Amino acid sequence: MTNSAEPKTVALEGPVTIYEAAALRDAFRDALADRQDMRIELEESTKWDLAGLQLLISCVRTARADGRSVEVVNVPRGCAEAFQRAGLAQWLDSITVK
Repeated sequence: MTNSAEPKTVALEGPVTIYEAAALRDAFRDALADRQDMRIELEESTKWDLAGLQLLISCVRTARADGRSVEVVNVPRGCAEAFQRAGLAQWLDSITVK
């Protein structure tokens, strides 16, 4: 289902933690509903916890299962470190566009 149109961009800003989980889930759900390829911009994100990691992973898996491409860009240090601590650094590297 990959589209030739520009991908839908979701830009995360500030903390990506359990406290923002509901709003983040809604933002990802809205983006997924558009049924377009996705670009997830992380540059302005700050603190990450496991809830944030789970939401990002779920969004990527859902989009890919529907045949859409997903690229994650501008991964900040805090995000990379959270994925590293969770043992998921390779997964993050596999979806990140440098």
